[in-house]
Amino acid sequence: MSSISAQEAEVIALGDGSTITVEDYLLETSDTGPTTIVVKARPNFDPEPYGAVPSDDFARKVQPLCSGLVQFSRAAIEEENAKAIRIRWDFDPTYDTGAPGAVTITRFHEFLFALDENLMCIPQPLGVGLDNLEPALPSGLPVVLRYIEPGPRARQLTLTYEVNADLADVSTEKLENAAIELCILHADIVLDEQSKYYNQRETELVALAFAQADGRGQELERRVLFGVERNRCDTGLSQKLADAIRGMAGSEPAADAIEVQQ
Repeated sequence: MSSISAQEAEVIALGDGSTITVEDYLLETSDTGPTTIVVKARPNFDPEPYGAVPSDDFARKVQPLCSGLVQFSRAAIEEENAKAIRIRWDFDPTYDTGAPGAVTITRFHEFLFALDENLMCIPQPLGVGLDNLEPALPSGLPVVLRYIEPGPRARQLTLTYEVNADLADVSTEKLENAAIELCILHADIVLDEQSKYYNQRETELVALAFAQADGRGQELERRVLFGVERNRCDTGLSQKLADAIRGMAGSEPAADAIEVQQ
């Protein structure tokens, strides 16, 4: 990994009144993978005032930073043939971590954005595994996971998907079947991880949001909601049917989801 910028630390606004300080830009190269620009930063606000939360919570908040970097560094990105931007901020948690007084606990959040052919920043959620963002659904609906985030209701988890078909023409039955499959293949992974590592978070409702831009600055979105029982989507399916869906989609068990926060 080599530095691609020697400029001093800079403070960047995130658009909601909060800022981060960018301390370094690095170039990460690999013989087997794409070139990635790494942005090392620290938040000038408390990202976890009530306890640990997943990195994916902040993806929308950080995405404009990725877009701004592309806007002002397009020539360098094209010269280096970079295919992704990874943003990481390190911070000291203010809540009680339970560590002995002599031990200092630090945490970080990390955000990965792929760059498409137009150098647009495409979020790559980390909570279900990067190789699991575009599952082959038994229903046949082509979708890609874009965001995993809480809200907008209290105790709600929302997974947002980009639909690679004409969303307006997708039947209600097909959309509901796809939502059931995604609850099993994705939401259950996230719910399980949150129950293990973010136990202050209570989730009672899961929303599967299917979104599609119309090319005119508007976005069509359709949602399907599920209740939560024992940290699983309440889809009404038996365990046998849920396992069959996982097998048809080639999905690994929930325990194989990756965890990047330390």
